[in-house]
Amino acid sequence: MKLWQKAAAACAGVLALVVAVCSAGMLLYARHTILNSSRAQIRAKQRDLAVSFSEMTNYYRLDTDTGPVRASLVNYCFSRFADESSVLMQGSETVSSALTIDPSKWLDLSEAQDMPADGQRTFEGPIDGRDIFMAASLVHIRGEEYAVYTVADVTDVHRDLTVMGGIFLAVSLAGIAAGAGAVTLLMRRGARPLAALSVAAKRIAGGEYEVRADVGTKDEIGALAADFNTMAAAVQTRVDELTETAQRQRLFIGGVNHEFKTPLTAILLHTRLLQQVNLTEAERAQSLSHIERQCTWLERLTQKLLKTISLRQDVEKTPVPARELADRVLSSTRQILSDRNVTLLTDWDESELLVDADLMQSLLVNLVDNASKAYDPGDADRTVRLTVRENVLEVRDMGRGIPPEALERIFEPFYMVDKSRSKKHGGSGLGLALAKQIADAHGARLDVTSTPGEGTAFRVELPAG
Repeated sequence: MKLWQKAAAACAGVLALVVAVCSAGMLLYARHTILNSSRAQIRAKQRDLAVSFSEMTNYYRLDTDTGPVRASLVNYCFSRFADESSVLMQGSETVSSALTIDPSKWLDLSEAQDMPADGQRTFEGPIDGRDIFMAASLVHIRGEEYAVYTVADVTDVHRDLTVMGGIFLAVSLAGIAAGAGAVTLLMRRGARPLAALSVAAKRIAGGEYEVRADVGTKDEIGALAADFNTMAAAVQTRVDELTETAQRQRLFIGGVNHEFKTPLTAILLHTRLLQQVNLTEAERAQSLSHIERQCTWLERLTQKLLKTISLRQDVEKTPVPARELADRVLSSTRQILSDRNVTLLTDWDESELLVDADLMQSLLVNLVDNASKAYDPGDADRTVRLTVRENVLEVRDMGRGIPPEALERIFEPFYMVDKSRSKKHGGSGLGLALAKQIADAHGARLDVTSTPGEGTAFRVELPAG
């Protein structure tokens, strides 16, 4: 059972109990009040009858009146005030009555010691299937004792009370049903924000970290929703941070692996040369010097790639002659380009570039390496041109070009225009992504223009000054 159902059931139970108690109390009070009012009316009627009869009879009766005269006077005086509910008895003899019952059987006035202070006694109970209430008192006239009764049928009063009880019960049940329905609707409506929180929690658990609970109530549930959204935002921020960290680590690992290929190829080549016994001392020294330069560059590059990809530190820029940078790129790519039968043509001026030499070398090596893969085996002109002019560096090839739909994605990590061709050349889809990272770290602009079948040009524009 859901929470709102439990709450609705509890409220409906409390409502039913309250309505039942209140209705029962009101019904008992109404019954008591109505019956007491009826009893009071009957007792007052009997009292007025007894007083009026006694006063009139005592006024007209004389001690010299004979028996028939006295009886006739008594009947006359009683009839002046009596109705169909009145009975006059003398001892066990009925003097005047319109009833079929003998009230003395149910209300005996002979035991004077039990007579109340006001001289009136009452009886209430069923007689011949009817609810009867009677009041009686003794009247003394010239030494004679008479019993004056007022006998009332209160069956209709009891029946009306029973009908009223049924009406109370029906109204109470209707009120309980309406109240329970209203409570259920209110509870269900009040539980909707909790349901919204539950849905939001499930969606967040499913990976939709941007989801928020849309609860606008200004109560405790609204405050809970605000806290939930704050928690969800914190979770999303943390997940984004972890995702970004994981991506940086992945990019760094892939980048280091990608960048290791060029220096490691050169190191491996010169190591094999050193193993040959017919090398001169000068050639050995040259190979060892080249290995040392490649290892030193590899060490520096590893550290700088880590800094650049993680974006934790700014790039340290120093003036580097354009010619020196071009020579370093030519030296680093000579073996790779030779294996692919591609020629690198360099063109530079005498300017100095304000860059990090190792990172900029890595950027240009990646662009040259990427350009060298743009040729098909049967192409006649297999050249890559590196141009350095003031603050602009350009790498251009005359290869197959890049499709227009791929130009917007070539700087994405691990994206490859032609996966089969990239795998053939040992590509991983990280070279251009790293080049873009390095350019961004320098505050430079890296653009590409390409025409399918005519070639591609990558242009790096460094900040002026």
